[in-house]
Order: sequence, then structure tokens, then C-alpha cells
Amino acid sequence: MERITIIGLGLIGGSLGLALKALQLSEVEIVGYDVSNRSAKKAKNKGALDRSERNIVEAVKDADFIIIATPVMAIKDVLETISPHLLPDSIVTDTGSTKAQVMEWADNYLPDYVSFVGGHPMAGKEAQGIDNADGNLFLDCTYCIIPSVRAKETAVKSVVGMAELVGAKPFFLDASEHDGLVAGVSHLPLILSTALVSATDRSTAWREMAKLASTGYRDVSRLASGDPEMSGDICLSNRESILRWIDKFIDELDHYKTLIKSDAEELRRVFAEAVVTREKWLKGIDLELEGISSPELPSMRESMTNLFVGGAIARRTKKFMKAYKENPPFPKKDEPRSGNHGEKT
Repeated sequence: MERITIIGLGLIGGSLGLALKALQLSEVEIVGYDVSNRSAKKAKNKGALDRSERNIVEAVKDADFIIIATPVMAIKDVLETISPHLLPDSIVTDTGSTKAQVMEWADNYLPDYVSFVGGHPMAGKEAQGIDNADGNLFLDCTYCIIPSVRAKETAVKSVVGMAELVGAKPFFLDASEHDGLVAGVSHLPLILSTALVSATDRSTAWREMAKLASTGYRDVSRLASGDPEMSGDICLSNRESILRWIDKFIDELDHYKTLIKSDAEELRRVFAEAVVTREKWLKGIDLELEGISSPELPSMRESMTNLFVGGAIARRTKKFMKAYKENPPFPKKDEPRSGNHGEKT
């Protein structure tokens, strides 16, 4: 029997457990650990786990596949703690919102015989914690995959398989590219949402304003309801990229400020341009993810057993990433392979 351990049983970890348990894989045991015994117990009661452990070392004992779903700044301590207790050829992944710092920690603390494949599902909601875990959370979301240079091909394929099994679309990129991109489309919106709440709350007229605030304010301020620890960790672990995007946004606000003061025609034009841009995004037009995000998987047994453990070392991750884009390891049905990089080993 293969063993998957999920460390951190909040919204993401709990949702992964529910999604994997829903597959009813009899040959896979899902073990969970959380610093909060209450969260671990709730995860078990919700059906996200087969069993929970009170000790993190016991939780990773004999585990073939470990998912770290804690706040980003906690990942360092988790990696350092579990490192001496991991099986040879085991696979470790994470769900952290930033990647460069996490990849550095993994390189520093994990032994060479363990494959680390960074991950970041672009999914979530403002309601946090195990109480809000949802097995459908990852359906059709982009799942960023950032393999370490030491990761075996079988490990990368394993994480791809896991992402697809929970309904997500894998997308390969490197850590610095990831952090720069998500700083603009994920982390900046978080800060803007929170800053809006802070600015309006500090107004002496907030009591009256609150009575008028409706769907617009609710929509824009939604992200301010997120986990404060997680939000702070995101900022601390991706500081430079976030600061760059804040500067860009300030410049853009200054531009709008100038237009509001003196150029009504141009102001209307930029509003219209934004409408078109957002509509294109909503319709999925011109997205680079098209064509590489939906590889066909083998059977669930193959994904959860053959891919999770074992196999000979095929190629280092860099070569695999290039090959994946040219010829996905899990081609669509009736689609011939152009090479043998995706064959089972």
C-alpha cells in the first residue's frame, strides 16, 4: 500500500485530502498532520484522511508522497524536521503561494535521495480552515509545478498525476518566473483588497460609508478576509516581486489621477480598453496555458501507484520539462507519442 501524508490541514490540505479520498483508491492510505489537533480531528471526521497523527515524524514515517500545505514561512521548519525521516526515493511537494524561497529551503534541507517538486494550485477562497475544505476546490484550476533540479522524472510525473486527479491543469514554470507572475495577479490583488479595507476603515465617515457599501465594495474587499498569517507569509517570502508590482500600480494610479483631472476622453478610452482586456481574459482568449494544460492520464491505479514510487532514473527535471511541453507524458487517447520520454519506467 502506498502512503500519502498531508502536512497542514487547512483549506488547501483538507481539500486535497477530500479530493484524493473521493477517488476511492484502495491501495493508497492518506495520513494527515496539523499543529492543531482539532483541525486534524475535523479533517478525519470530514473524510479527508484515513488517519491522523499527533507527531509530524510519525506522520511521514514510511510515506511515499508528502504534501506540505502549511503557510509558506512554516515550510522551512517542516522540511528541516522531516528530512531525516524520509524514505529513499520519496517525493515531497508543497502548495505554497511563493516558490523561490521554498525551492531554496528544499535544496538546503532535503537529502539527495528525496525528490522535491514545488507546487502551487491557483485555487482558494476567502473562507479559510478545514471547515471550508472542498473536494471540488481544484476543478479546472491551474496547478503550477516547479521541479527542483534533483527531482526524478518519476517524481515530476507523480505530481502531474496528482494535480490532474484532483481536477487541476498542470503548468510548468521556474520559481522566479512563478513569483514574478503571481505577484501581479494574486499577491497584488490581496494587498489592494486589504488596503481598501484599511483606507475606508480609517475614514471618519466609515460608519456612514459602511451603510452604503454594497456588491462593488464586497467584491473588491473579498481577499481581505483571508488568513492573516498566510497573507503576511506571502509578502515576506516574495518581497521584491510584490514591491515592484506595488510601484507599477502606483504609477498606474497616478496616470488615472492625471486623466481624471484633465483628459476625460482618454479616461473613457482606458476604461473601455480595460473592459475589452478583462473580457478576453474571462473568455480564455490568448492564454498561454492553452494546449499544454490538459494531458490525458493513465488509469488511477497507474497514477497513484506506479507514478508515486519506484522506477529508474530517466532524465533530470530540466530535460523533462522541455520534453513535457513538446510531447506531454500522458498524451490524449489515440494521439501517438513523438518520443519515449513519457513511457513508464
